[in-house]
Amino acid sequence: MFTGPRITACVVALLAAAPAAWATGTHGAVHYTFGSPATAAEATRTVAVRLTDALRIDLDLPAVHRNEVVRFVVTNTGAAPHEFTIGDRASQRAHAAMMAQMPDMKHQDDATALTLAPGETRELTWRFDKDVKDFVEFACQIPGHYDGGMVRRAAFVK
Repeated sequence: MFTGPRITACVVALLAAAPAAWATGTHGAVHYTFGSPATAAEATRTVAVRLTDALRIDLDLPAVHRNEVVRFVVTNTGAAPHEFTIGDRASQRAHAAMMAQMPDMKHQDDATALTLAPGETRELTWRFDKDVKDFVEFACQIPGHYDGGMVRRAAFVK
């Protein structure tokens, strides 16, 4: 059985290790384990994304291919704020654990995440230039949304 101090110790250990799950290096030169940021001009494909209050991420992207550059045009069609984050399974789970501990965490300088107000549309462009085991995850990391099923997966094709 987990007690308060044991849970706290587990959370502290997870939070200490979490950044390594998705990035290494300094803020000036971040290296992600699941790809890298790109510019819209480099995109080989554009994908429309809808975030809904039914805790759904609607997008037509069954798979991504190694070295493909995808421009995501993300619209929050709901009445509540939502996020669009990209990562592998480990990074998304670590991100969800951090958000549970710091629900007011902001992502304004995070190349892997967009926070969208109701009705807002923003873009994120990503280069899939690193091998990902099994699939890439797209998730909303607003507390409760990821655990509520607001996550989509795309197969990673080498």
